[in-house]
Amino acid sequence: MTDQGRSAASSPERSSPELTVKLADDYVATLEINRPPSNYFSVGLIKQIADACDELAADSRCRAVVLCSAGRVFCAGADFTDAAAISHPGGPHLYDVAIRLFEQPLPVVAAIQGAAIGGGLGLAMAADFRVASKEARFAANFALIGIHQGFALSVTLPAAIGQQAALDLLYTGRRVGGEEAHALAAQVAAAAPLAIRSIRATMRGQLAAQARDAMARERAEQERLMQTSDWREGLAAVSERRPANFAGR
Repeated sequence: MTDQGRSAASSPERSSPELTVKLADDYVATLEINRPPSNYFSVGLIKQIADACDELAADSRCRAVVLCSAGRVFCAGADFTDAAAISHPGGPHLYDVAIRLFEQPLPVVAAIQGAAIGGGLGLAMAADFRVASKEARFAANFALIGIHQGFALSVTLPAAIGQQAALDLLYTGRRVGGEEAHALAAQVAAAAPLAIRSIRATMRGQLAAQARDAMARERAEQERLMQTSDWREGLAAVSERRPANFAGR
């Protein structure tokens, strides 16, 4: 993501091969995911994002965050072909780490230039705003691969688009195209930072607690459904680029 019209960034607070953090002198930090081509997340990557947000929140030079990705895809969610995509033996589960994105205090704008699919949509919905290019597309495709939605989409999606629209996306798994919009982070950062944090805390209310409760149920349902033949068929269908033939077992 380019910083056109923005002053030169200072040294990154925290950077790695998978996540670049740049803090500009307009109080806006940019966190860029770099796991091409699909920008799948992992437990480690989500932890890096959460750690960066916590560090930036403690830095008076930062008042807002832009979350974006390198390449043509924002985030395709978890790579379920990787057994350790959402948990490591003896380590935290993905959702134990993801809750930190809801608990950190900085306003976040997700800049979505391509697909935000499955858990990638969940990551985008954890932000306060989503700014999409015309090439962006969104899908909660969990039902199409025989699994329950996760990443707190059970609460964030209805809150953003309404219960009926959320059910439409969750039941059908269909893709929705994005529309062009203007960046918001610099405008947010220009406002009084203490007021912004106070307003955000009020408006998001119990979202972090609701997200924690939702992810507990989502995790249980995902683990249950991962034992079904429909889940195995869904994964095979995606891999083979064909319609799935679900049997309901």
